[in-house]
Amino acid sequence: MERSMTGVAYCKEAKELLDAFADTIRQLIRLHEDQFQALVASDADSQRFDDLIHMANERKHNAKYAYMHHLEIHGCSTIDGTNQK
Repeated sequence: MERSMTGVAYCKEAKELLDAFADTIRQLIRLHEDQFQALVASDADSQRFDDLIHMANERKHNAKYAYMHHLEIHGCSTIDGTNQK
């Protein structure tokens, strides 16, 4: 059981799922940044990011619900770690 900076305890799988969710968020933010830079640079093909952003949102959604499903089933994310099943 690993404890985060906020005092929440996570099992190894929950930590990995949370890290994967965070990675998908970072990827999505990067695509938005790239799209913004393309727009600022008057890139005529800046709309190419729309599909990429849509797919990144789907990955983020899947990662989020995989993490939430794990917590619901496993019950491993608690403030004091006592709710672990």
